[in-house]
Amino acid sequence: MKQSTPIKIGVIGGGSVFTPELIDLLARSYQEMPIREVVLMDINRQRVEILRAFAERLIKRAGQDFVVRTSTDYLDAIKGADFILIQLRAGDQTGRISDEKIGLKYRIPFVETVSVCGLGTFLRSIAIYEEIADLIRRYAPQAHVMNFANPAGPLTEYLLRLGITNAIGVCNVPIILSQHLAGLYGIPDTAFFMQTRGLNHLTVTDAIYVEGNDIVTDVLNRVAPNQFPFPFTDHVLHAFPAIFNPYLQYYWQGEKIMQKLLTDPKTRGEEVLEIEHELLTLYDNPSLQEVPELLKQRGGFGYSRVVVRLMLSLYRNDDTIHYINIKNNHALEGIPDDTAVEIPVMVKHGRLLPIDTGPLPSYAFPLIRTMAEYYRLVLDGAEQRSMAAWRQAMILHPLFRDADVADKILRELLEQNQEFLPDDFPRNSH
Repeated sequence: MKQSTPIKIGVIGGGSVFTPELIDLLARSYQEMPIREVVLMDINRQRVEILRAFAERLIKRAGQDFVVRTSTDYLDAIKGADFILIQLRAGDQTGRISDEKIGLKYRIPFVETVSVCGLGTFLRSIAIYEEIADLIRRYAPQAHVMNFANPAGPLTEYLLRLGITNAIGVCNVPIILSQHLAGLYGIPDTAFFMQTRGLNHLTVTDAIYVEGNDIVTDVLNRVAPNQFPFPFTDHVLHAFPAIFNPYLQYYWQGEKIMQKLLTDPKTRGEEVLEIEHELLTLYDNPSLQEVPELLKQRGGFGYSRVVVRLMLSLYRNDDTIHYINIKNNHALEGIPDDTAVEIPVMVKHGRLLPIDTGPLPSYAFPLIRTMAEYYRLVLDGAEQRSMAAWRQAMILHPLFRDADVADKILRELLEQNQEFLPDDFPRNSH
């Protein structure tokens, strides 16, 4: 990308409560990466206009001046864009809450990207992603497409299947870990190289280097169990010489998770709905001139930092390392080449070059390989309009412990999400 050339950024899902964090960081980075315009696209016109007005106040406060427009048209955000950022939520929080109720009904451990909720959100996203991908192929084939909508791994992999070769999946878990390490050791988070690899929300980090020295054992000795970002009991935390993605608690400590889910007065989706309502009320106040602290309570805070760092690297070609989801292409041995894997990459000459981290440890490989196959079947079901593929996926998933219950869950998810499914998908789920 030519230096100093002003860029266009299209944000699909621009009405997200995370948009202010994104705009604030873009404004702070403007001298390094000048912007021609940002298009905030969202189907909720009233909500996105609140975000536009707040964005303009943030830009002015930063002493910058670039255009922020709103639109309800995907094409408006996509056409001619240098960067396309996808942060939408198909079905909004209402869909998520419906998924959560199914998880509670059948006592399946869940969170936004895991088991029932992960599948439900993916089903609601199929038609939207197919439409977006078609427009990108025709009107912005050279754009860098960054997906941080959840479930980030499968949705990024679906974009790759749909011909979006520049699709990149973004997650905030690696930066949360690096910032935690920075706090432990009192050095910048960029000083650490983390030997992190796997799938989105299913990663293992079995080495962390600082000036050539591996400190992972020291890290494990310094951290406390059951505390963010290490939500495992002591015997799980120290079972292996590695740091595991916190989302693995839903697979390894499912009973503990399920008890909490059953006794919590509200689901996470219901909590998020209240937080978002409060945030939008704050954003709509003309006197608000900075991103409020409340946003940190909304899971996902920090995604924009990862995105802007990556955008700056691609703009500058600065040889920096990022932890993102890209097409495997032999990077992880034993994982299918077309799988979207989460690995460290270096930005060099406008390309994302995988860094060799060696094979997955033997103790991490079985679950990661199984989930890669689960995602492959879920995507086959979407691409081929195949109930058979989805049924196979449900049987393989380790959290759907009973095949008959899994089939009931699948049928309920399909039934409650009929309005979101592609028109040519079989309407009979039996």
